[in-house]
Amino acid sequence: MEYADLKYLAIPLPEIIAKEKWSGNFPAARTIIASMLAEEGIPYPLKCRLELEQNNMDNIAARYTVSQEEALEIMRQRIPDMTAQELEELRLSDKADWMYVEGKVKYIDCFSDTLYKTYPELWARTKEGDKSDYRLLQELVDSVSDGQEIRAHIHIRHNMRLSPAAVEEGRRLFVHMPVPKERDGVEHLEIIAMRPEPMSIAPDDAPQPTVYFETAAKAGQVFSLEYQLEHKVVYRDLSKVDPHEVAAAQIPEREKAYLAEEPPHIRFTPYLRALAAELAGRETNPLKIARAFYDYITTKTDYRFVRDYCSIDNLPEYCALNRRGDCGVQALLFITLCRIAGIPAKWQSGLDAKPGDVGEHDWAMFYVPSVGWAHADLSYGGSSYVRGARKRWDFFFGNIDPYRIPINNGFQKEFDPPKRHWRIDPYDNQCGEAEYEDRGITVKEMVYQYTDLGIESIEKG
Repeated sequence: MEYADLKYLAIPLPEIIAKEKWSGNFPAARTIIASMLAEEGIPYPLKCRLELEQNNMDNIAARYTVSQEEALEIMRQRIPDMTAQELEELRLSDKADWMYVEGKVKYIDCFSDTLYKTYPELWARTKEGDKSDYRLLQELVDSVSDGQEIRAHIHIRHNMRLSPAAVEEGRRLFVHMPVPKERDGVEHLEIIAMRPEPMSIAPDDAPQPTVYFETAAKAGQVFSLEYQLEHKVVYRDLSKVDPHEVAAAQIPEREKAYLAEEPPHIRFTPYLRALAAELAGRETNPLKIARAFYDYITTKTDYRFVRDYCSIDNLPEYCALNRRGDCGVQALLFITLCRIAGIPAKWQSGLDAKPGDVGEHDWAMFYVPSVGWAHADLSYGGSSYVRGARKRWDFFFGNIDPYRIPINNGFQKEFDPPKRHWRIDPYDNQCGEAEYEDRGITVKEMVYQYTDLGIESIEKG
């Protein structure tokens, strides 16, 4: 199966497999899949879909591991008086993510993190309260003015290694680590150290650029990338854009590539077409239509840590139907709605890099005539809205803060050089991937670490 065969994830599962899968009877589903794959003359697209599903079920089983009793104990660590009935209400209201595994209710391993991050009624019952710290962003939003340049200097070290159990001493090991390029607002990039010596570095126009290593596996080996850069953004108050200028301008031919479907996820399904039409109404101004999409996602969709993307058949529709999703899932819904409405839109991802806190993050960009490309950070917008920070909510429609490192500017793009086996994340890359000649390394066999070596704002221009 080739990387391009991901598009076959859009094919529905045969009903007999779907029945077993959603009842949590994964062994039976795997048996049926194996039987079908052994048949002669099975169509290639269906063969690919079944092989993809084998991987999907492995990922689901690995993530949904918390029993009801264990889930209640986890919740009581921060809310001692949490009752079993309250937990059940969280499950039935779809706030606590769960699935049947072998006929039993199992919660996803990160269910409590979502609950405390998203719902004020829960964090208010804990001693710590809301642990999210938005002071740095709020200070930025309160002080910035239209057209102002904002910069941050960011110096980090990214380490990755295999867990001790995954090390097969002496075997050939292939590693792909994400690396930024001087584009998308990244300036003065300096690669300070790469250890060990890499085999190659992806070209500057690679949509998901990596540093590539080949070496013999050994215990304690660390793959390390240290760099510093400046990230520049220019704040634009889109409420001040003249709607007549937007209406009069045309979309350049080169941007029309970002109007297309990209199966299996960026697809113009009947429901998403209907949703886009309802939200847009009779509006014809693309800037106002994009704002309607942003408002809907940030106010009607709950932030939710989700299972591995490769185990969800259609990420934007998953978000729209279930009204939940993490930063990337929400960004993909926005991108898809924009494209349906004739607004070019694309993916960006990389690292969120604030002092003492570096982690993965995804967001979107959209193109409006007379404005050009603008950002939309749906998850930051939603977190601002739920906390009553209206000015910050407005900021993230059209803008991002400088405390991040854009790395990837394409979704579902191959590495250069390509990975031999199935990726941990076949759609994006912010952590890194590794493999032996005969198998890929799983996420549970990897250890990642980001170290803040100096992150600070630069005086605004």
